[in-house]
This record gives sequence, structure tokens and C-alpha cells, in this order.
Amino acid sequence: MDRDLEKVRRAMVLAAGLGTRLRPLTDHTPKPLLNLGGETLLARIADRLSAAGIRHLAVNTHHLAAQVAAAARALDGFNEVLVFPEPQILGTGGALWGARAFLREGDHFLLHNGDVDCDADLATLCHTHLAGGAAITLLLVDWPEVNSVRLGGDGLIRDIDGRLGTTPASDDRLLTYTGVAVCARRFLDLLPVGVSDLIDTLLAAVAADGQGVRGVAPADLLWNDLGTPGRYLDALLREDCAVDIDVTAAAVTALPLVRDAGWDVTVPQRLALRGSDRGFWRLHNDGASAVLMKSAPDDPEFQRYVAIGRFLQAEGLGGPAIYAHAAADATVLMEDLGDDTLHRLAHAEPAHLQEYYHRTLDLLIALQTAGTDALERCPAAAECVFDAEVVRWEHDYFRECFLFGEAGLSPADLAGLDDDLARVGEAVLAQPTVFMHRDFQSQNILLRDGRARIVDFQGARRGPYAYDLMSLLRDAYVDLGADVREELLEYYRRGLAEAGRPAPEAFARDVTAAGIQRVMQALGAFGFLAGVKGKVAFREHIPLALRHLAELLAAWRGLPGEAPLGRLEAMSSRLAAP
Repeated sequence: MDRDLEKVRRAMVLAAGLGTRLRPLTDHTPKPLLNLGGETLLARIADRLSAAGIRHLAVNTHHLAAQVAAAARALDGFNEVLVFPEPQILGTGGALWGARAFLREGDHFLLHNGDVDCDADLATLCHTHLAGGAAITLLLVDWPEVNSVRLGGDGLIRDIDGRLGTTPASDDRLLTYTGVAVCARRFLDLLPVGVSDLIDTLLAAVAADGQGVRGVAPADLLWNDLGTPGRYLDALLREDCAVDIDVTAAAVTALPLVRDAGWDVTVPQRLALRGSDRGFWRLHNDGASAVLMKSAPDDPEFQRYVAIGRFLQAEGLGGPAIYAHAAADATVLMEDLGDDTLHRLAHAEPAHLQEYYHRTLDLLIALQTAGTDALERCPAAAECVFDAEVVRWEHDYFRECFLFGEAGLSPADLAGLDDDLARVGEAVLAQPTVFMHRDFQSQNILLRDGRARIVDFQGARRGPYAYDLMSLLRDAYVDLGADVREELLEYYRRGLAEAGRPAPEAFARDVTAAGIQRVMQALGAFGFLAGVKGKVAFREHIPLALRHLAELLAAWRGLPGEAPLGRLEAMSSRLAAP
């Protein structure tokens, strides 16, 4: 063990809070004993403290004190664990005052809130504190919704929540206190007797001694304040396969959007996520059902999902009815469209396959005609365009995530490929533009009451008409076969003509170019999901996608006046070889 860290052998976990914002979860379980990744939050924190060299631990208690005390005394890895009961809650500063005799026995001590999950390297934090010589060093994170601690470029805290009124400097940053800090013994002398708030003491220290309070904000710090149902659910979702179903169900039912919308929820059912990072649950109430979607708090597409969903609902264009949403928790309560995805039905009922695809093409034609006519009523989609920048991004996605990452090709293998990609992109961007879903494939389409419906529409925008069509007909999840695909192309052309929008004369060129573009995007996605996110099941769809690509490149070769995409063809043949 590093000799410097011999000076930091003590820690205190603040575990006395009432957890009022987490009710009803905390009516019977205190916040520090909520489950996360198969263990209690208190045990998770204790493991990290022990790994950092802490050998003497204090835990304060109040709400459901007996449960917290029993769990604290059962912790392993410490020479001693002392429990400090608080018949009256003393506050975040008063808790330290209550344990002052224990904390004074060391030169420095760690402080850790009992309701935060944080992957910080606590040993490094201790080193930073010791080197800085401050009375207290705060661990900070960039959490825009609550940033209030002003950190100077020299590492000193200048102000909190603007309460000191100091003039900001150009290199100041607004950050959030994580609830984790390292304190020198002398910090205890700054605390008032009895009940107090730690922030008040920090501000007094900043005002009295400009060198007394420092802060550090490590890059890529994973941190979550589990103080609300939404944030607790964010942490559970981050655990992915380690999520406890019963715990997650309790977190879902505690969300204000679910509780306050009048749903008498029994057992929420988590729906399959496939490639999505969002969580989806089916909620029940006296025979009725709804679906709750939970996004990450920093999901940039959450508001777009709500706006585009409301547009689709208002225009009768296949989106689910949105009953309510809560931006604070990034949650949406919406119509339950059932489980009959086009993907499931295509595999389960192949005799009706064309009927299901006809209904789906009816919806696509409505989106491209009525949806396009009404597009200005949906700025979230109208102001977003599938343009040259997006085309280049999809090409880079294909190159980096699939050709390099998944297929293991080298830059030398791709010499001359950019010219072929540019020609495909130009052909795609030359097409008439319409309302575009952008991921119009079998797993995002459901059949309900004889109509096709859509989900996962947050990427909707104005874009080339053939892209969604080929997302459907060159879907790597369903092998339609050449004959069925040709019949569906003709069905689409007739439908467009009946809607007064005949297909362009360059239809064959348009669908071929859009098909190549879309299949490359899908291959990039499969490489990313399998290689980066560890969702290896997506690799099973790569062979069909490569076959689609080869067939489309052959179709391009047959187009009048178009030179072959030779480099893409050679690469496609190489990847398809056994």
C-alpha cells in the first residue's frame, strides 16, 4: 500500500436520509440498502472504500435504522465498523460532527453519500487531496441539470449556487458535487455544533480561506445520484444483464409518471430491447395496458421522440398514442401496440407474409404523402435532413465499425473505396425527399387491428424516398426472396400512383442506390452492436446483409449508363467468401 495513503484510513458513509423522493421504494427499504447489480448500494460503496485502503468505517443511521445498522455491521474488509444513530437527523454536516471523535483519530478521512453510485478511483482522489493540502477536496462531475459548484482553473472552489456572489473567471467551470470527498482533520473544526448542512460549511470555508476547498473532476466519471425513481432506474438499466427483475419493477412503479397517471400497476413486464439502449415495460391496469419507455437522462433524442410521436398520432400516421411524458425522468407513457412485430409475423405466418407487407407499404405511402404534406407541423422532423453530412456519417460507420472493426480489413484493403461511396451517396441525395422514418424495418413495425404501426421513430426527418422502402425490402432480419420483393416493389409503385405521386423515372436507380446505402448502414450497426456493445447476437444477421449488398451491387452494374462500383464489388465478394 502506498505510504501516503496510510494517512487516509477512515471513512464515513452518510446513510441516515429518509429517501422521501424514492417513495414507495423506501417505505420499507432504506436507500443505502437498495439493490444494484446484485448487491446493496451500501455494500457496493464499502467494497470501493475497502479497495482504496479504508480500514475504519463509520455509518450514520436514522430512517429504518436497524436495517442499516445490521447491514453495516455485516460488511467485510474493515478492522472496525461503527454505527452512529441519529434520533434526530443532523444533516450532512451534522453527521460529521456526530462522528467527530472517531474521525479525529486519523489525519484525513473519506466522505461518501450513501445514495450515490460512483466508479471513481478513490485512491487517486486521496492522492490528489493530499498533494493539494486543502481542508476538503470535492469529487465533481459534469451533470448539466444540477451543476452549481464553480471550480476555478487552479482547482479551487470559487462559489456554490452563486451564494458568495464572486465574479466568474474565464476558466471557471460549473460542476456538480458527487457526494464524495476527502477531508483533512482540521475540516472538523469548521463544523458548527449539532445540526448543519455541509454546503454551508463549505461556503464559509471558501469565504474565509481561498485555499481551503478544492475540487477535482475526472474525465469519463460514471456517477448517479439514486435519489429519485428515475435515477435509480437509470442505474439499474446501466447494469443491463445484472438487473434484478423485481427490483426494476419496483423502480418502474415508483416513477411519478406511472404513479400519478392513475395506473394501478401490478407487475411491469420488461420488453425486449434488441439494439436499443432504452428500457420498455408493459404496464397493466384492470385489463388495460400501456407501455412505459425510459431513456437515459442525457438522451439527446428524447424530446424528438415525444414531438414526432405526437405528430404521428395527430396525423393518424401509425405512431402510438402518447398519454404523458416526464422530461425530468426521460419517461414516456404510451399506447401498447402489442407484440405482433412484422418480424415475428413474417417468420411465424409466412402464408400471410405479403398481406402483412402490403399493410406496411400502405403506411409507408401514407407517411411519404400525407406525412410529407404535413411535415411543417412537426419542426422536430422538418428541421432535420438526411443530407451529405449524414451520408458521410453512414459511410464512416460502415467503414469503421464493420469493415475495420468487424471484418478486420486494413486501410490498404479499402484503397479506392471512397470514390464508389461518393457515387452511391450522390445517387441517394439526388432523390425526391419525403417524410422519412430512417429505420423502417421489420422490428420497428407492428400489425394491430389490421393496420401497420411504427415505433422507434425519433430519427425521423426529411430524406430520400427510397431509403425507407429499401430499409424494409432489404431488411437483414427477414429474407423476402427476389420474387416477393419484386411484387412488393410493384405494389408500392401502384400505391404511389393511386395517391397522385407517381414514382420517379429513375426508380430502378433510386432503389438500388438507397438499398446499397441502407445495407452498409445496417452492417455498420451490426459491427457496432456486436463489437462495441457486446450484443453478439447481431452477428447472425451479417450474412444476409452481405448477400443483399452483393445483389444490389450486381443490380447497379446492370443500370444503363452507370459504371460498376468495382471496389465495393471486390470487397463484397471477399467478405462473402467462406
